[in-house]
Amino acid sequence: MRHVKTLAATAAALACGCAPALAGATATEKATLKTSFSPDRLGVSTTIGFSFTVTTTEGLAPPPLTDIVLHMPKGLNYTDTNLGLAVCQPEQLQKEGPSGCPANSRLGSGNASVEVPFGDGAGHELPEIEAVMGPSNNGNIVVLFYANGKTPVSAQLVFKGEVQPAGGIFGSQLATAVPAIPSVPDGPNVSIISVKATIGPQGITYYKHVHGRQVAFHPTGIGVPEHCPKGGFPFSASFTFEDGSSTSTTATVPCPPARSSHHKR
Repeated sequence: MRHVKTLAATAAALACGCAPALAGATATEKATLKTSFSPDRLGVSTTIGFSFTVTTTEGLAPPPLTDIVLHMPKGLNYTDTNLGLAVCQPEQLQKEGPSGCPANSRLGSGNASVEVPFGDGAGHELPEIEAVMGPSNNGNIVVLFYANGKTPVSAQLVFKGEVQPAGGIFGSQLATAVPAIPSVPDGPNVSIISVKATIGPQGITYYKHVHGRQVAFHPTGIGVPEHCPKGGFPFSASFTFEDGSSTSTTATVPCPPARSSHHKR
């Protein structure tokens, strides 16, 4: 199998380090973004869901992605979560896949759809995307993403996303450098059409030792603020492509009902 390895700073993993469009380039790409909290309540730990789709005004496959920056709202609490109790090394993930990582390093999962630039390759799925905790970078959380492609392109991809501070209406950003996905030897790279993923405890089981026994438990997620900003919780995503063009889009998680006094995290 072809192993494609690009370890960029994902923080250079879903930062405003997007490359500018090339002079004279006309960007025809457009993107849509959807975001969610589960559970959708104020003042609780949650799983953040996000999905994006990239298209072009001509209806053709977009150029291959090189960078994605997901901007997240202020007030999200990363301190109290116990996600990422263990760390997976990038080399270990590349060699063995998610099964080679500690169970307590899991952060989320998802899938993607890609288009190959030849034949009837539109809409092929990368059925397995796993997110695990990587070694921190200058104190920042690093998310390692593993994508396993089998057909029409055989590739195991490891790329990094780093949670960094953000300004304005946003509190943080996940900056990710997307690795090149070759279609065939010396051929054009594959285009990512859509991604759907979660970061949080939904569907994740951790383990701890209690009195000499291994006990399963569900980790707590990222904390949602007690108060919702006017208009909801804002998200934004910026995309940079192989040809130097770029595009961006926004989404909002509407304000959920206020938490009742008897609800506890």
